[in-house]
Amino acid sequence: MALFPAYSHAVQPENETPQTSKPSETWLKNSSFEIGFKPIELNTEVSETHVDISSENDSDIELPREPQIKQVPITETLPKTTNDWSDFQVDTTRTHQFLTVQTISRPAAPRYKRSFRIGDIQRFHKKKLKRYYQIVIDKTENDEEPKITKKDLDKNLPMRRIGDSTDLKHESDMSRTTAYYNRKLTENPSNIELWLKYVHFQDSVFKFEKTYRKGSIVKGIRVTAERKLAILDKALSHNPNSEALMRERLNTAVAAYPADELQVQLKNLVEKDPGNIILWQGYIEATQCSMSHCNTQAVLKLYSRSLLTLHHIRRNSALQKAHLEENILRMLYQCGLFLKQSGLFEQLWTLLRLYLELNLAPADKNKFNISSTFNDKQLMELEEVVLNSQLPIHELWLRIERLREACHWLPYIEEDSCEDPQRIIFPEDVSELIHPITMPGNMFKLTATILTLLKTPVLPCRHTTMQGLGLDYVPWALDSIEILLPMFLPIYPVNLANKNFLIDTQRLAVGPQYLKTFPGQEEYLEFLLSTIRNCIDCLNGKEKTAVTVWWFRFQRLLIVLDKENRLKISSAFKKKLKGSMKQLLKMEENRNNVIFYREFGLCEFEMGNFESAVMVLTTALTIISKGKSFESISDIERAEICFLHRTLVELYLNQCPERNEQKSLKYLIALCLNKPVTDTDVITQDLLEEVGLKFKHITLQLLEGDKDELMSVDHFLPNFFTDWIICNGWFLYLTKGPIECGTFIEEIIEKCNCVPWQKEILFEFYICALFKYCVEKPGAGIFKLLDDALYRAIEAFPNNLCLLSVLAKEQTINCSLGQSWWKLSSLLIKTGHAIPILVLILIADQRTYEIKENWIDTITGKAMGEDSSQINRMLSLFRRITNSDMCTRRCGFAWRLYLQFLHSHFEPSVCRNAYYAAVEECPWLKSLYIDAAIYIPAELAQIQDLLIEKQLRLHITPEELDILRN
Repeated sequence: MALFPAYSHAVQPENETPQTSKPSETWLKNSSFEIGFKPIELNTEVSETHVDISSENDSDIELPREPQIKQVPITETLPKTTNDWSDFQVDTTRTHQFLTVQTISRPAAPRYKRSFRIGDIQRFHKKKLKRYYQIVIDKTENDEEPKITKKDLDKNLPMRRIGDSTDLKHESDMSRTTAYYNRKLTENPSNIELWLKYVHFQDSVFKFEKTYRKGSIVKGIRVTAERKLAILDKALSHNPNSEALMRERLNTAVAAYPADELQVQLKNLVEKDPGNIILWQGYIEATQCSMSHCNTQAVLKLYSRSLLTLHHIRRNSALQKAHLEENILRMLYQCGLFLKQSGLFEQLWTLLRLYLELNLAPADKNKFNISSTFNDKQLMELEEVVLNSQLPIHELWLRIERLREACHWLPYIEEDSCEDPQRIIFPEDVSELIHPITMPGNMFKLTATILTLLKTPVLPCRHTTMQGLGLDYVPWALDSIEILLPMFLPIYPVNLANKNFLIDTQRLAVGPQYLKTFPGQEEYLEFLLSTIRNCIDCLNGKEKTAVTVWWFRFQRLLIVLDKENRLKISSAFKKKLKGSMKQLLKMEENRNNVIFYREFGLCEFEMGNFESAVMVLTTALTIISKGKSFESISDIERAEICFLHRTLVELYLNQCPERNEQKSLKYLIALCLNKPVTDTDVITQDLLEEVGLKFKHITLQLLEGDKDELMSVDHFLPNFFTDWIICNGWFLYLTKGPIECGTFIEEIIEKCNCVPWQKEILFEFYICALFKYCVEKPGAGIFKLLDDALYRAIEAFPNNLCLLSVLAKEQTINCSLGQSWWKLSSLLIKTGHAIPILVLILIADQRTYEIKENWIDTITGKAMGEDSSQINRMLSLFRRITNSDMCTRRCGFAWRLYLQFLHSHFEPSVCRNAYYAAVEECPWLKSLYIDAAIYIPAELAQIQDLLIEKQLRLHITPEELDILRN
C-alpha cells in the first residue's frame, strides 16, 4: 500500500483490471465492527387440514382440532437499538439559570444598606421571571418532534399562544352571560333589578374589549354608553313608570354626552313628557352643572318654568294631585339648594317665607317676618380690626367675605339706604317660583323641606324617612356638615361617642351657620328656633306634634354637641333653651302630651340630670296609665305607654348596665303585666317565664294583624309595633343573651310583611344590641354576627346615620377589629348614595388620627406619624369618588374634603389642578370660590371674575376692598 493513496495507481500491476461493470458492496462491510447474529430454529410444524365449506348444512361438519404449538423460549435477548440523539433535544421548559447574571462573590461584592419600616406595605414586588414569549408545544403519542416541511413554512400559519385561549374563554363567558340576560328579560321584562344588572354588565364588556381588543378608549366609552341607553330605552318601553330606570338612563346620558348635546336631547324629552320630574331635573342640571352655561338667572328661569308646568298639570288633573304636589315640593327643594349653595340666602329666605305665609299662615301675613338680632355696628368694628391687621390681600378678602356671609342672611328691610344692593330682595323677584300646596298630607313635607333648607337636620336621620320626605334624590345636596350631625344624637343605650370622627366640624361649616364660634352664630340659631316655633303654631294634629318633637330633638342635639366640644354655646343660651322648653310644656294644650315630656326628660339626661329625667318620665307614665287597663285603652295611648316604658328601660341601661339591669327588667315586667314598679318587687324565674309567654302572645297577635300604611309624619311619632318588639328584644337580651335576642329579631324581620320604616328600626335595634354586647364583653365572639347584620342593614338602608355611626365606631375598637378596608369601601361605594361615601372618607380620616394617637414605633419608641400608605389610600379614594361615573362627582362637600387633603400633603400644583376640576364639576357652589383664597391665592382675581360672571353672591368686591383699605 502506498504512502499516499492518491498516487497508488502508479504502482498498480498491469494484469489487474478494475471492476467497473457492477457496483461493489464491499464498502458496507467493516472488518473492525461486526455484529454476530446466530440463527434461531423454531419447531413450528403445523398440520394442514382441508375443510370443505360447500355443504349447506354447517352443523353436520366436525372441524378437527388444531394441534397445540409448543413455543420454545428465547434464551438470548436481542440488544436494544436506539437512535443516538444524545446531542439533540427539544427545550420545552424554561431554564431560569439562563436569565440570571453571575455576580461576584464576597468579599469583593459591595454592601448596600436597606431599611424598611415595620408595618409598611412593600411597594415593589419581585417579578416572576418570564420569557418575552411562550409557546405551547403539543405532545404527540410517540413524544417525537413534529416534522416541519417546506410546505408548512409556506403556509405561514400563526402559532397558538396561551393568551388566545384566555381570550376565547372570556369571550365565551361574556356571550353566555349576555344570552342569559336576554333569555331572562324576554321571559320577564318587568324585572327592574335584572334590567339594571344587565346595564351594569356592559361595564364588564367594556373592560374586556379594552383589554383584548384594539381601538380608542374614548370611542369605546361612547359605544358602551350608547349600548346602555339602547338597553334602558327597551326597558322603559316595558316599564314606563320606573323611576330607577329613568334615573339610570339620565346618569348614563350625562356621563356620555357633552353639555350642548345633552341639553338638546333632554329638551326634546321634556317637551314630549312635561310631567316627568326626572327629565326636568336632568334638563336643569345640564345647564346648572355646565361650566359654560351655568348662570344664576338662566338656572332660576328653568326652575320657574318647571314649577309652572307642574302646577298647570296639577290643576288639570283630577286624580294624582297629591303626587303632583310632591313633585312640586321636590323641585322646590332642588331650587332652594341651588339658591343656598350659590350664596343667595336673602333670596332663599324670601322664597321660603312666602311659601310659609301662603300655605301655613294665610291669616297672619306677618307671622314669619323674623328680623335679625345682630348689630351691624359690631360687624363694622370687626371689619376695621381685619383691615388694620396688615394681612395679605387674599386673607383680607376671605375674612371680610366670611364675616358678612355669617351676619347678612336676611333681606334688608330698613328704610335707610343699603350699600349692598344684593341685600334688597322684593317678593316680585321670586314670585314665579311660588305655588300653593293644597293637599293636607303635604303640609308636613313642605315644613320639613323648608327646615332642611335652613340647615336643620332630620332627627333621627333614617333612609326611609328621607325617601318619604323627598330629600334623598339630589346627590349634590351635601355642601356642608349639618346633614351629618344626627350621627352624634344617641338613640339607643350605646356609647357611640367618637372624638376622631368628623374632627374638623367647625372648619367645614358654611355661613350662615350655628356650629362655629363666629359672629352671627347665636343669632342664626335663635332665628332657626323661632322659625320652627312659628311653624308649630301654624300646624295641627299629628303634624304639630311631629314638628314639636323635631324641635325638642334639635335642642337635645345642640346639648350633646356642646358636651362633646363640637359646639360652643354660652351658659345663658343654654338656660334660654331650657326655659323655652319648659314654657312650651306649661301651655294648656301640651300639659297632657307625654311625648313632649319624654323628649324633655331626655334633654335633662343629656344635661347630666339623671334623677330629674327619671322623675319626668315616671310622672308622665303615671298620668297616662293611672286606672287604665292595657287592653281597654286606645291604640294611641297604648303606643305612648309602650314608648315611655321603652325609654325608661334604655335610660337605665345607658346609665350603668351592671347595676341597673334589674331595674330595666322591672319596667319590662310592669309593661307586660300592667302594674306599677315598686322597689320591693322580687324577680323570680316563674315571673320571668310568665312575662316571656305574655310577650310571645302579643307579638304573635301583632304579626297576624293588618299593618297600617305609615305617612312621613308618623316617622316622628311612637309606633306600638316597633316599640313592643324592641321591648321584647330587650327582655330576651337581659334574660337569655344577645344570641336569643338576635334570633328573635331575625325571625320578626323575616316573617312580618312590615313597612320598610319599621324594618329599618328593627335593624337599628338589632345592631345596637349586638354592638353593646361586643363593647361590654369583647371576647364573646359576637363581632362576626355583628358585621353580617350591619352589612345587610347598610345595603338595604344606606342613608341611615345610626347604622353608619356604629360602623364608624367599630373601626376605632383597638384599630384592628374592624373589617378590611376593601370590604368597607366596596360596601359603602356600591350603595350609590352620597352620604355613605362621605362617611367612608371620614372613617379613613379617622383611622389616620387613631394611628397618630395610639400607635408607637417599636424601634424608635416615638409616636408614629402619618404613614405613606394611608396617604396613598386616601388619594386613591378621592380619585375614585370624583370619577365621572360616581354620584359624588358633583358633591361639594366631597370636593372640599379632597382639596383640604391635597393642600395638607401635596405641592400647590396638584391642589391647583384639583381645584379647577372641582369648579368645573360644581360651577354654582360659592364655597369653592371662597376656598380659592386658601388653595390658589395667586389666582384669586380670576376666580373673583368668574364668581361675578356666574352672578353668584359676592358680599365684597375687589374694588370695594381697595377703597376700604385706603
